Amino acid sequence: MPGLDQTGVRRVNTSVVLRALAATPEDATLQSLAERTRLSRRTVELILAELVAEGWAHEAPAESAGGAGRPARRFRFAADRRAIVGARIDTHLAHAIVCDLRGQVLGRAERVLGDDYFEPERAIEHAAEAVRAAAADAGVPLDRLGAGGLAAGGVIDPDDGVVHRLVNAPRWSGFPAAPALSAALGVPWVADNDANLAALAEFRDGAARGRRHIAWLIHGQRSGAGFIVGGELHRGAGGAAGELIESRVLGLARDPDHPIGRLTSPLPADRERAMAVVRAALADDEEATAAARALAAEIADVIDVIAWTIAPELVVLGGGLESAAELLIPLVRARLRDLGAPEVELAASTVGAEAPLLGAVRHALDHIDAELYGPVVA
Repeated sequence: MPGLDQTGVRRVNTSVVLRALAATPEDATLQSLAERTRLSRRTVELILAELVAEGWAHEAPAESAGGAGRPARRFRFAADRRAIVGARIDTHLAHAIVCDLRGQVLGRAERVLGDDYFEPERAIEHAAEAVRAAAADAGVPLDRLGAGGLAAGGVIDPDDGVVHRLVNAPRWSGFPAAPALSAALGVPWVADNDANLAALAEFRDGAARGRRHIAWLIHGQRSGAGFIVGGELHRGAGGAAGELIESRVLGLARDPDHPIGRLTSPLPADRERAMAVVRAALADDEEATAAARALAAEIADVIDVIAWTIAPELVVLGGGLESAAELLIPLVRARLRDLGAPEVELAASTVGAEAPLLGAVRHALDHIDAELYGPVVA
């Protein structure tokens, strides 16, 4: 490789092998890794020996070759070498999950916020407590935590994790959410808007896999959107993209009493009541059907604006709306046709309620990618 000495070449080759191993869900053989990395079998073997010694890989027990000859040596990525945290602060709860390096959830916990939601210092303390409890649930010592990602509402600067604006919670304005968690837990943290991170989770692991331009949308007790444009998370200047509820023109006021909009509530009792209305609408109850049409019209109006600006190929309904996809999606489609909106595919979230948390884990992993795996090589 031009411009690299032997140490640099070795570092790049190690990164290539480690990334290939991490991307292999099953055990990998020397031959398969050599083919994937286009490195010699001997180079791969030497690098794997180092990775095993450093705890980044395990050699699997030898399997019988089923005849003459030596069985192929097999290796697996040590996904538990470090742990990654995802945390979320919503209006009622602080949630936390602890995952391995493949994003597999190992433990989870939550803490009730109450009025502490409006006091950022106290809310962060609850989030830190939830992280410690999730780590205990996972059986992971705190010194194995590698990084954390926080999902929260409002306009959050992705560069420094500072909350610039949060509707109805003015004390959050200017609060350094990510640095506060870093100080509390002793590991690097990043923070982003929860709708942005839900979009990221859906793009990486859900209904939007393989797409380049998508929007993730929630509307009900809260309204917001996250955008993937050209395969990258689009945050806009200062992280303000998608904060639809702040627009006075759209008029998307929070409606805690909408019978089906309660699907987006963080409270289980609210969601259960909303699902009863959904079932009634599917059974042709007149009042429930009218409520469904009204919510679908609001959702379609938002999508119409997004379709003429961001122009996504797919809009994913999430944040609880996925539970009523059978009811809402046909109604939204019909309204979009009446509006003459651009053609856009609709889908329900397949990641589900934990999309912001799982997106936060992905965001944290991206943040420390080079530290974990070394340089990225095309």
